[in-house]
Amino acid sequence: MKNLICSIGSLVFGFMIGTALKYSYESTFFRPYTWNEPPKIINCYGPDFSKLHMIRGINYWILRDHALGSYIHEPGFELCEKDWINGYIMLKKQSALDDNILASTKRYTSLNKIKGAVILYRPQSFSLYLLNEHELGHALGYSHIEREGHVMHPVHVFMGLDFYSH
Repeated sequence: MKNLICSIGSLVFGFMIGTALKYSYESTFFRPYTWNEPPKIINCYGPDFSKLHMIRGINYWILRDHALGSYIHEPGFELCEKDWINGYIMLKKQSALDDNILASTKRYTSLNKIKGAVILYRPQSFSLYLLNEHELGHALGYSHIEREGHVMHPVHVFMGLDFYSH
């Protein structure tokens, strides 16, 4: 019994240390994760998601030397019912976000490589200025930077077109 308690305690302690190291790593680097290959982007939000808004967001990152795969605006249903897909950035509608959150991005990683990402949008928030650029930045591996006018600023009203890492 004593060995079982020690084993469980060690497991919990190891998990807590690993989680702390991961969050420390993410908060220390502006771009803690990268993709092995250019990710494809798939619209699972629905037909009311504006193709023009996403193309503007994609072009923002292409102009900053990021390679992105194809954009699939009207995918088949079977792709969108998955939680996430290896090699894809999925755009999805989420109505259960906190009132102050317009969108959020979840990255699926292994070591320092991104395997897949899901951007959850509050209904109609995709049309807000720079929100797609910002969330694509997270999906590409970038963290927040608290510099007014920077696209990765955590507060929407303080975002701007600037993108520089220093």
